[in-house]
Amino acid sequence: MQESKSASIMDGFASMTPQMCLVLRDGADLSEIPAADLVVGDIVYVRPGDKVPADIRILASQNFRVDNSSLTGEAEPQSRAPECTDENPLETHNLAFYSSLATDGSAHGVVILTGDRTVIGLIAGMTSSAKTELTPLQKEIDRFIKIISAVAIALGIIFLVVGFAVKVHWIANVVFAIGIIVANVPEGLLPTVTVALSVTAKALARKNVLVKNLASVETLGSCSTICSDKTGTLTQNKMTVAHLVYDGRIWNNDNVELSAGHFQKDAPSFKMLHNIATLCNRAVFNAGSTSPTSEGGEHEGQSTLSSSSTPARIVGDASESALLRFFHEVRNSSEHRMSFPKLYEVPFNSTNKWQLSIHHDLDTDLCILMMKGAPERIMSRCDRVLVDGAERDFDERIKAEYEACYEAVAGNGERALGFAYTILSPDVFTPAFEYDMDLANFPVTNLVFTGLVSLIDPPRHGVADSVAQCRDAGIRVIMVTGDHPLTAKAIAKQVGIIQDETVEDIAAREGVPVNTIDPATARAVVIPGSAIDSMSSEEWDAVLAKRQIVFARTSPDQKLLIVENCQKRGEIVAVTGDGVNDSPALKKADLGCAMGISGSDVSRDAADVILLDDNFSSIVTGIRQGRIIFDNLKKSICYTLSSNSAELAPFIAFMVLQMPLALSAVLILCIDLGTDMVPAISFAYEAPESNIMRRPPRNPKVDRLVTVRLAVFSYLWLGTVQAVAGFLNYYLVLGSYGIHPADILFKSLEFFRTDTVDPFLGYSPEQQLFIVRQAQTTFFVGVVLTRIGVCLTCKTRRLSLFQSTQSGKHNVVMYIAILIELAIVLVLVNVPGVQNVFGTVRLDWHYWFVPLPFFVVLIGFDELRKLAMRRSAWAAHHLYY
Repeated sequence: MQESKSASIMDGFASMTPQMCLVLRDGADLSEIPAADLVVGDIVYVRPGDKVPADIRILASQNFRVDNSSLTGEAEPQSRAPECTDENPLETHNLAFYSSLATDGSAHGVVILTGDRTVIGLIAGMTSSAKTELTPLQKEIDRFIKIISAVAIALGIIFLVVGFAVKVHWIANVVFAIGIIVANVPEGLLPTVTVALSVTAKALARKNVLVKNLASVETLGSCSTICSDKTGTLTQNKMTVAHLVYDGRIWNNDNVELSAGHFQKDAPSFKMLHNIATLCNRAVFNAGSTSPTSEGGEHEGQSTLSSSSTPARIVGDASESALLRFFHEVRNSSEHRMSFPKLYEVPFNSTNKWQLSIHHDLDTDLCILMMKGAPERIMSRCDRVLVDGAERDFDERIKAEYEACYEAVAGNGERALGFAYTILSPDVFTPAFEYDMDLANFPVTNLVFTGLVSLIDPPRHGVADSVAQCRDAGIRVIMVTGDHPLTAKAIAKQVGIIQDETVEDIAAREGVPVNTIDPATARAVVIPGSAIDSMSSEEWDAVLAKRQIVFARTSPDQKLLIVENCQKRGEIVAVTGDGVNDSPALKKADLGCAMGISGSDVSRDAADVILLDDNFSSIVTGIRQGRIIFDNLKKSICYTLSSNSAELAPFIAFMVLQMPLALSAVLILCIDLGTDMVPAISFAYEAPESNIMRRPPRNPKVDRLVTVRLAVFSYLWLGTVQAVAGFLNYYLVLGSYGIHPADILFKSLEFFRTDTVDPFLGYSPEQQLFIVRQAQTTFFVGVVLTRIGVCLTCKTRRLSLFQSTQSGKHNVVMYIAILIELAIVLVLVNVPGVQNVFGTVRLDWHYWFVPLPFFVVLIGFDELRKLAMRRSAWAAHHLYY
């Protein structure tokens, strides 16, 4: 299974491989070859829409940009040019990586790494080599099985030796030793756990949580730390307009799904922003897609709309797509562009950092130059500013106001764009004029500054509430992203991962250098990837001791390091992510949660759980169900184990007191794999007894699935009551034949056997066998009917049975299971052919009512126990299992 999973992961990486590429070799013209044939030193040519065929260093480029979201988590395509801009390979502008999508422009590059040596290849290696650990539930079950098996085998050997000591026939001795082992091993436990987990997994699938590994269901409820990716997990992976700045003020779009119709559409400055954002924009609606789609990422240059009133997809850059989507609500963009035909365009490039277009206004017959780009570049080209429809001098005071606005939105991790225009002189510039940027035959300075628009990849709906629920449940959410620290911090504050000040915030508030602030005074921390590799174990302990943590600009190996350091602290770590860069951490984590819609094939293969709706909020649903199933498994196990004492007692009596066996091995299996199975499974449908999302995660070292208190309660109390009920029925049958309990002591070696030849108290050997068979049947009936009371006793661990039913928490499945249990007993006891197979006989009606008092005793005593727990902390500590 593990090899199959690793193969699926590698197949996912293989699907990312570009098949063909254009290469320059030996001074010849461009030729197309398989990407697998590339070698270091080859010169490749990459066009828009191509996947980069290897890790390359850029030699020459023209407005070249690549989508690095699968590597760094950045939703915005990144510019690439020949200049080295950073020592970090993932940050520098002169490197493009294998399998990244070229979204704009073109480039020539020299191959520096191929195959397994590329960044993607290294991630694939880390993912496939990451060791998969057992889940907490698997560890619990393995531990319990080892203990119960050791006890069963030890008892079997002890009674085997005792049997030989008292000269029991060796065949009978071996059979009964096997019976001892069978009685001690809960054969129905593993099927019960498996079915219970399957039931919960099916319920989770209906709530958009697909569980690939059944044991991971309980891990959801055990996790104490969630390391979550930002882009596409906490956020929508969809650039959206956050703020507009015009007429000297910031217009806040708190609801990032709010349309432009919310603003004053008739304001002159807003109209001009609308014109520039729509016209100086290369993004277009995809004519072939007119139906809306659900929220998703802007993969392969396509942006998704959430409004059903507009075409569903936009083809183009993520920022331009966001602008087009936002302003489309003011006026249909296609109609708008038809009123302003484009005459000339200068695309955005990393050198100028602006984009320019010239349009003909059909209404006024004037030509208008429009420009957008980096705010500082745009403002430097303006000498006027548009305020309330009038052009004013763009003096230092007004410029300072706009710069302050720019810094305010940039400080929130938003990307700001500046907008400007100028109306060209109609005496010179007409629609027929041949505009040429190389000749500089039109003005690109002395423009009119219009305003700013800031963009951000906004949080998903409900994420902030989910993070708050995790906090209430004692679960820490850590953001681990490849994005910029400012952006990561801004999103972390919006969703509630960071609520208090960082050292940077404290330094800014106090007006002192950051290095003068003691890190211990800050309750929140933002750690850049550049600091992770040099962190000592003491520094890791100091950072991970905080509850509000963001790791930004992290590489895949750093994400893996974060998970490992959390696990060293004994935490159960869940990792959520959707990109290729998340896959090593997903594989290493105790629970990997991948995104079902926007997630890569690699991340889905590496994960244990898939969130089908790509919503972080779904993981909270999973955590709740995981905690419920752990509680319910304890109830189910308590119920299942409680029959062992009643099954073991007849063998102990047989070996020690040498009385006829009160319960055969076949009937033991009828209990464990027959009557018990459906009631044990029905516990999976139990509702929680309290608000389980208000309690801290369980400590796997302390709060185990099977505890000493559970074993004592199950074996010594519940099991003893069942054994007494069975033996009472057993002795009543013998009494009906005039046989006193003392008469059968130390008689099993001579009488009541298949090889018996002598009569006993006047009963022939055949009659002796029939009496034992009838007694065994009544013992079996007594135990099974008493187990109905055990089932109801185990239904709650703290609440009264009557509280659980009065609150509307009816487990109908349990009631049906009890009826099925009764039906199975009736069939085993009364159907002639079945009687011969299982060694049962028909019973008189009064034997069916003997267990009723024990039924009442069980429930009555347990109600007193639960009442004491609810009223006394001491009782709760010592009696709660």
